[in-house]
Amino acid sequence: MNRTSDMRRTEDAVEALLEKAAPRPAPPAADERVVREAVMAEWRAATGRVAQRKRMTWFAVAATVLLGTVIGLNSLRVDSTLPEQVATIDTDRGSIFLVGERSLLQEMSALSAVYAGQVIETGDDGGLSLAWGGGGSLRIDKKTRVEFTSGTSVYLRFGQIYFDSGSAAVAAITGSALEIDTDHGRVRHLGTQYMTTVEGQDLIVRVREGRVSVDGNLAAEAVAWAGQQMTISGGARAETLSIDGYGAIWAWVEALAPAADMQGRSTYEFLQRVSRETGLALDFETPEAEAEARSGVLVGSIDTDPRSELALRMAGEDLDYRIDGGTIYVSIDRDDNP
Repeated sequence: MNRTSDMRRTEDAVEALLEKAAPRPAPPAADERVVREAVMAEWRAATGRVAQRKRMTWFAVAATVLLGTVIGLNSLRVDSTLPEQVATIDTDRGSIFLVGERSLLQEMSALSAVYAGQVIETGDDGGLSLAWGGGGSLRIDKKTRVEFTSGTSVYLRFGQIYFDSGSAAVAAITGSALEIDTDHGRVRHLGTQYMTTVEGQDLIVRVREGRVSVDGNLAAEAVAWAGQQMTISGGARAETLSIDGYGAIWAWVEALAPAADMQGRSTYEFLQRVSRETGLALDFETPEAEAEARSGVLVGSIDTDPRSELALRMAGEDLDYRIDGGTIYVSIDRDDNP
């Protein structure tokens, strides 16, 4: 038999055997080429030393080694495609669950981050505050289910969530313009503090700051501004009414506010933060009171809700305050300054 023809048929046989192998992820071309050439070199050497029957037996073993080596190289390569981290957990309370297949609930424990593709549901006593990866604070109320679809969007199945982007300027720079999808439509914002609620057939959006647009599935796009509540029921037109940016409806949002490190910050900055977290306006009753707030320097952080922190912080300042209606009034503490 012509040796050249024999080797050509052998190479064809190797190719045919590889083609019949079960489909697997393709290894890098360089690795496959090295293994293939090594096997073929051994085969050529063997054809000059052993009988045809022994060559065919060795060939079968070599082909098996080739396939196993290629598969092994593939298995050693770790898939670099990892789930996208969309947020980190700032504050949690009560029962919080990860929703698995067939809507099975698994209680969360020792989690510090949230990833795209995860679904979270809070129990009757649950609540969660997240530092959103693109900037801003996302808070989830009790009895709420949220699917984290990407780093820029979530799907609110039921319950209510709150998002604070920081400001319009911050949203423009950090890309924290979160989109909230619901069965009723999509909620978009620009530089905003707002709450989104899905309750039965109703989609309710309450805006504390900025503006929000709602593109309903069965209704034309509508816009709500600061101090407004928009309700879309089924396919009906959006209804808008005026609301306060503070009070009982926002209490759960305050309770989930993350602690802020105020080390080295001024009392003025702290009061601004309390104003933002509570929705209360801030008013200094005298220029002296404002000057005192700007000069005061705070230490550390206090892990409590904003109103409780306000009481604790101000007890050590030469300032007094009172809350009247929707405003925090700050004045000089005359008892300490006779």
